[in-house]
Amino acid sequence: MIDFISDEKIDLLSQMVRDIYGLKFSPDRWNDLKAAVVKAGRELGKFKSAEECLDYLLSPQVGEKALELFINQLTIGETYFFRDPGTLEVLERDILLKINGNGSGRYGAVRVWSMACATGEEPYTVAMMCRRSKVCSEIFGTDIDSEALLKAAEGRYRKWSFRIESNNFKEVYFKPGAPNFFQLDQSIKDMVSFSRLNLIGDALPTYLWGMDVVLCRNVLIYFSENGVRLVLDKIWESLNSGGWLVVTPSESALVIAHGKFEHVSIGSVLVFRKNKEYLSKNFNEVLNNFYEKEFNELSDGDDLDDALNFDSDNYIFCDPEPDPLAHDRIEPYAASDLVSGPADNFVSPENLNPIEEACVLREKGDYAAALSLLKRSLDNNLPRSTAAEVLLAIAEIKADSGLLDEAAHWCNKSIEADRVASYPHFLLGQIRMAEGDFDAALCEIRKAVFLDGSFIMAHFVLGNIYLSQKNNSAAVRHFRISLQELEKIDKDMPVPHSDGATAGRLVEMIKLVKNNIV
Repeated sequence: MIDFISDEKIDLLSQMVRDIYGLKFSPDRWNDLKAAVVKAGRELGKFKSAEECLDYLLSPQVGEKALELFINQLTIGETYFFRDPGTLEVLERDILLKINGNGSGRYGAVRVWSMACATGEEPYTVAMMCRRSKVCSEIFGTDIDSEALLKAAEGRYRKWSFRIESNNFKEVYFKPGAPNFFQLDQSIKDMVSFSRLNLIGDALPTYLWGMDVVLCRNVLIYFSENGVRLVLDKIWESLNSGGWLVVTPSESALVIAHGKFEHVSIGSVLVFRKNKEYLSKNFNEVLNNFYEKEFNELSDGDDLDDALNFDSDNYIFCDPEPDPLAHDRIEPYAASDLVSGPADNFVSPENLNPIEEACVLREKGDYAAALSLLKRSLDNNLPRSTAAEVLLAIAEIKADSGLLDEAAHWCNKSIEADRVASYPHFLLGQIRMAEGDFDAALCEIRKAVFLDGSFIMAHFVLGNIYLSQKNNSAAVRHFRISLQELEKIDKDMPVPHSDGATAGRLVEMIKLVKNNIV
């Protein structure tokens, strides 16, 4: 195969990699892109030249498997066990041990997410630390490289992965296997769940909600500026209030520049914490100083959490006396009922119902106005089914804003209004998961499946809950049902209630998880 590739096409490839995966390859790193194309072309074995392979990767007809093969060649990670022992000592002594028993996982387990975990050395290191310190934990490792994840699940490592010899972990947790290989103890392997995740292109899956600790080490340095923003926003969304983010010293400036996380010095180690009070005081100022780009600032004196925190008990749905003409009747909404404000902040086509109008406002980021519109609509004589939808829309806004108690309150009101709707139970189950109450989450999501046996995401989440409880047979059963239902829809179609994940991506994720447990 001819290996020549023009710089013009490599430039196009670098833009594609940045847009889809958030990875930044400046011209001085274009040789890495060229090498990845050459390797992918040889693996695929159907191209006469590397440039022909590149044309295919850039074309609309490119298959998901080919892109995955290319990105696997591009993201081979440099990692080993117990890397950066000073940071790990702080993590174990000052974070994991102090959270132990009070984490967001089952029975107070500490939930830890290792991002871009490559072949698994980092999450397995955390697992060994937790075993040593008797910390109850739930550990997740994600990466975009499917081949690396398969190696992680296998748990076989060469000597190169054991560059820190300051403790006897290799003798305790590994057994010599084939020549030059060491096999990780099964009990440590069972402590970590692996899955494939594109940090830029994929929505944050539900099983990564409610984290107590996120490890994002040697990850941010490879992303473009916009990619850094997107990844840190996902981490913020994933973490519980008070949760911890651990990065490398070289990446600390990127986190500080992002502005959301409070930086905390523990000895000589700088770590970061999700602190909403710190956010309201510092976010806009810090971000503007570092990035000098456009940013949607809150108006002076605006506080989104305060705007969302009205007394929910004052609003109930109307259930009028039976009226043969009332079932399909909704009172018209006068112009005076709409939220007032600048015309460019609110676009309301005529004949939109309150839920559709609220969606328009939510898409613009105006959650307070959406809530105001929805709660005032409850003062009208809405049919019971419409009232249930309005109550559910309020619950979604509350959940998106992190106000989980209030979100649960509105979910329950929606369930009272429509007891045969499945999604309110699903949303309530997700809220309970975010709160760490897996028993309550299991109860609600099972109700969603009972009401709608084809509810893909409900089966998927049930599979993850059962997996966390080590009920592998139940987990596999629900994953299998999810796959059966996914086969009925186009792979490029978003799956309902999946935050935009396509059917093809969800199939891939489920198969990866299933392969790790059967």
